[in-house]
Amino acid sequence: MKVIVVGCGKIGYTIAKVLSGKEDVHVTVVDINPHIFDHAAEPLDVIFIPGNGANERILMEAGAKGADLIVSTTDADELNVLCCIMAKRLGTKHSIARVRNPEYMLEFNKLWKDLGIDVVINPERQTAREISRILRYPAADDIETFLGGRVELVTFKVSETPEFFVGKSVSQLFNREMGILLAVVERGNQAFIPNGDFVFEESDIVKILGRPSNIMKFQIHIKKRPKKAQEVMVVGGGKITRYLVELLARHTTKTNIKIIEKDREKCEALYESLSADSLERRCLFIHGDGTNEELLIAEEIDKMDAFVCLTDRDEENVFISLYALRKGVRKVITKISHIHHDMAKNLGLGLGSIITPQNITANTVVRYVDGLNGVVGSNIRTIHQIFSGSNGTVEAIEFQVNKKSRCLNVPIRNLILKAGVLIGCISRDSDIIIPSGETEIHMGDSVIIISKNNEILDLDDILTNRTDILSDAAKGEQEG
Repeated sequence: MKVIVVGCGKIGYTIAKVLSGKEDVHVTVVDINPHIFDHAAEPLDVIFIPGNGANERILMEAGAKGADLIVSTTDADELNVLCCIMAKRLGTKHSIARVRNPEYMLEFNKLWKDLGIDVVINPERQTAREISRILRYPAADDIETFLGGRVELVTFKVSETPEFFVGKSVSQLFNREMGILLAVVERGNQAFIPNGDFVFEESDIVKILGRPSNIMKFQIHIKKRPKKAQEVMVVGGGKITRYLVELLARHTTKTNIKIIEKDREKCEALYESLSADSLERRCLFIHGDGTNEELLIAEEIDKMDAFVCLTDRDEENVFISLYALRKGVRKVITKISHIHHDMAKNLGLGLGSIITPQNITANTVVRYVDGLNGVVGSNIRTIHQIFSGSNGTVEAIEFQVNKKSRCLNVPIRNLILKAGVLIGCISRDSDIIIPSGETEIHMGDSVIIISKNNEILDLDDILTNRTDILSDAAKGEQEG
């Protein structure tokens, strides 16, 4: 694959570093600063072209005519959009633009495709999503995201709530009305895509697919007790905090948030942007310094269920997080942007969950590249390997249905799927559909396929090689 990265700041550098380390991925970096690599932490195996990424001559020199992907990550949203539009017109197959302005994200949400932009990434929003997932699923072992975060695959241990699962079958515990799907069960070093008769054991690990709000409801349901309001304290009132509050308000029903920001104008601006009644009742905005011990004690830091440190200074975040841990806060999340992630993790200070925006953004791009790599021109968007063990591997594959397929406009019950294939969910416009036998896949849908030990490079690959579609009459005869 040939990838162009425009803009080599923290995020662009991280993306270029990760992609250039992958086999058969060739990276060209474009940046207007000719000395951008003079003080780099380590040299990158990339081609560097100094210049403006929105300049046609520079893009042609970077290989836009035959490139598979352009990722534009400069500090200017408009420039990133322009770079992607120009590269696509010159022949680049796919494009990703960094867009940070919340108003652009909302106003142009349905127009990005028309502009020629395949993926829009917002590092602050991506970071807020990661934090919200940690807060929403404190008992989860792993969380994979799909469809821009609208669908999640969350891993739980049966041993956490054995009274709900053990000795019961899938059909007893799950139904389509719940809005979730049991995708995979891990048992020992094996994985199963279970049918309705599958009976749970205490050692099992389950992977559940669905909207975050529906998975939250399921998590509360299996506990068999009402979930008390979660008390969260956030230090720092920037864009990440704004997105985080909105996400928590959307996906949780019982979260109270205290936000501490020492810049008065910033604090007031955040309040104004989150002044809707539903948010106002659940948020307390405090103009103060998060490094002030008296303030933290007065605001009852020791009674918090979670503490999130999101100031612009890594040193402050580390220092305040260590204090929160010492005061007994169970869940502490620390954002770092300049300190190397591994260095912070290996300090042995027990910082809790460490969040690095550039790594989160780079991982999003890498997953997209993994979906394209080897299948450029197909309708695969992302591929996640969600299990690897003694009986093979399981992947979750996100398809954008943008070309004809034998699977289209046919009830799923009439499709003869390969063994080990499950149609997990379908996104249509703003709807997330957990499919039944009557559900059909339409052009323009996004579809998540769970596949065990199958090479799925195209949507039609989920079908067997024999007669792939049954007529309704044949279906009735088979069921009879």
